[in-house]
Amino acid sequence: MANNYFSDRGPNFEKTTIKLKSIPAYTYDKSVAEEYKAKKLTKATAAELYESMLVIREFEDMINKCRTGAYEVISDYDYRGPTHLSIGQEATASGVCSELAITDLITSTHRGHGDSIAKGFHAIKRMTEAELKARCPEFSNLSGEELREAVMEDHIFRTIAELFGKEEGYGKGRGGGMHIADFRVGHLGANAIVGGGIPIATGAAMTCRIDDKMKGRVVCSFAGDGAYSNGVVLEALNWASQDQFNGPLARTKFGLPIIYCLINNHYGMTGRADGEVTGVDHLARRAAGFDNDNMHAEVVNGMDIMAVRDAIARAKAICARGEGPVLLEFDTYRYYGHSLSDPRNEYRTREEEARWKAVDPIETFRAKLLEAKVLTAKELDAIQEKVAARNARAARRAADAADPDPADVIKYMYTDTDSSEVPAEYREVTVDDPAPRAKRDANGMATYKDAIKEGIVEEMLRDKRVVLFGEDVAEYGGAFKLSKGLLDAFGRDRVFNTPISEACICGAAVGMAMTGYRPIAELMYMDFALMSSDQISNQAAKWHYMTGASTEVPLVIRCSVGGGKGYGGQHSQSLESMFAHIPGTYVAYPSNPYDAKGMIKTAIRTNNPVVFVEGQLLYNVKGVVPEEDYTVPFGVANVVREGSDVTLVVWGPAVADALKAADMLAAEGISAEVIDPRTLVPFDWETVFASVRKTGRCVAISQCVDIGSFTGEIVSQVTANCFDDLDAPVLKVGAKNGIAPQAASLEKAFLPHAEDIVAAVKKLY
Repeated sequence: MANNYFSDRGPNFEKTTIKLKSIPAYTYDKSVAEEYKAKKLTKATAAELYESMLVIREFEDMINKCRTGAYEVISDYDYRGPTHLSIGQEATASGVCSELAITDLITSTHRGHGDSIAKGFHAIKRMTEAELKARCPEFSNLSGEELREAVMEDHIFRTIAELFGKEEGYGKGRGGGMHIADFRVGHLGANAIVGGGIPIATGAAMTCRIDDKMKGRVVCSFAGDGAYSNGVVLEALNWASQDQFNGPLARTKFGLPIIYCLINNHYGMTGRADGEVTGVDHLARRAAGFDNDNMHAEVVNGMDIMAVRDAIARAKAICARGEGPVLLEFDTYRYYGHSLSDPRNEYRTREEEARWKAVDPIETFRAKLLEAKVLTAKELDAIQEKVAARNARAARRAADAADPDPADVIKYMYTDTDSSEVPAEYREVTVDDPAPRAKRDANGMATYKDAIKEGIVEEMLRDKRVVLFGEDVAEYGGAFKLSKGLLDAFGRDRVFNTPISEACICGAAVGMAMTGYRPIAELMYMDFALMSSDQISNQAAKWHYMTGASTEVPLVIRCSVGGGKGYGGQHSQSLESMFAHIPGTYVAYPSNPYDAKGMIKTAIRTNNPVVFVEGQLLYNVKGVVPEEDYTVPFGVANVVREGSDVTLVVWGPAVADALKAADMLAAEGISAEVIDPRTLVPFDWETVFASVRKTGRCVAISQCVDIGSFTGEIVSQVTANCFDDLDAPVLKVGAKNGIAPQAASLEKAFLPHAEDIVAAVKKLY
């Protein structure tokens, strides 16, 4: 089908005009009185909406007052965290979340206290008594509204506790106010990187699209106007709009169920979107660049909670029909600066602020409720008093709560869980064509490349949650043909091409992983990981820790390394040392076909994010690869060759050079022990230390540029732990401290070789 579709697309250069569809703005024209009379707004719902906005305002006012000690109930508490207030934007958070189911998902921003409060608030309002008790078992002796109110206060307490960095916070104080998440109600996390949560939300929508357990859910991604000039955000909009999800190539004809909630408060930090740092009057116009239907974009009055609710209800209906994604621009305002250290008087006027405060979302809604006689002033005042008292109690409790134990400073950095047991619903895997196997010769030898492929295939057959995507991995089989045949076997829901959007490739993988899937994201060259380093280093690596182990991120980023092939400075870098410097990720680099198969399977099964490095020079190297299922554990080094005089610690293609050097040294009477750590993180220090204590000498070797290489860490650790056993300094060998050249003569001089290793060893004598 795919080939027929593309072969039918011939040239057509007939003169024409490309017409863009219009984008509606401010279409909601109902009054509260009309909605109440039509019974589309009940008294209970009106009270809930009013209370929701008040809870956010009270919380944000508390932060403001904390800075000066004016919040009397905790005037003795010294708050030292961030102060990114969203006062003025309450209608967007409450309006959106009031229309979401408990199981619907959101991501948010550094200014995301309101979004987090609203998601939890409205979820708690919808919970059954059994669900309330399951959420807070400590209140199992309560019932009815007393139970609901206790759970609501606990929600506010845990939000403030996280803001204050307390152990009882939503992230156990590890994430703080800019990273609040509550996965129990579908809140996948606020994000301190501007735009950082949008590709994650897009990946979560991918899971909702193809997973039977997640179907029917919608993802709402909150981000400000500043984010919509960010590259990864625009990549995500393009990703979500791909025809292959709902066009002629799609197996599952269903668009991504995601609503991009663009909260346009008119200031990125101090830069203004309209009239200054963009060339459009409404950011909703961004959508026209990605989708023929403009992503159903519209501009909504973000100061009117009823207009917000109306827009979200319609957007959810669009997603339910499989016609997503949707982009909604909510026109709103934040009354304060970027943070409380920003006085805002240098770039905006009091007159501007006054005009916006005249349409304050809370005061305006209160006036409309009174005018329509939905609620009385006494009832509204009672809600306000309840909110203030609840927040005060929660704040006092949070201020008095225990700080995390300093001994646990790196607790939750990694999880020790894996997918050794696949849930029953994911064990039944169907294939369209027989899944490809590695080609073996008469001696059972297969190539490194085929070994990786076979490991991936075995895991995809074992677990339906394993998916593979990247540039050109589908029909073409990837730039190195490693994934050839996987599309034919598993279909486009599980194997698909991506745009050339490395940041979004990795970000979408994070979102899928956080929602239960096990993505394998391919980056054609490791050099391109620098384009996606935020999503690898700030997102994949950190969410398990920042949420206090509330989520896991089981994904594999496959990166090929091309040194030694004459590809020059932007396609040849060995960057594994860089990612070994990022706590939260595993870094694996098999040096032979046997390890390649076993390690890719381990990478897929661990619930930690893995940067899986593949040497292109190794792709055609052959070795014995068993056909049966096996794994190679991470953090266990391989003693490739035993010796007694010097320890060579080496990984990747340089292992072959080290073995050659060992032969050359043996001819001169020096016995070299060669150790391949296989994974830099976790690293098997004990095997290395034991060897050095035996040999008394050590050289660390890799193809990484010498300066800043992980070989330096090996030198440091061996020196510190084996000092009394050393007979000479620990040395390292790596590539020259320069940029990989294209010329063969220069590249030969750039990379380390066996002769360099031999020369280093001889310096130890």
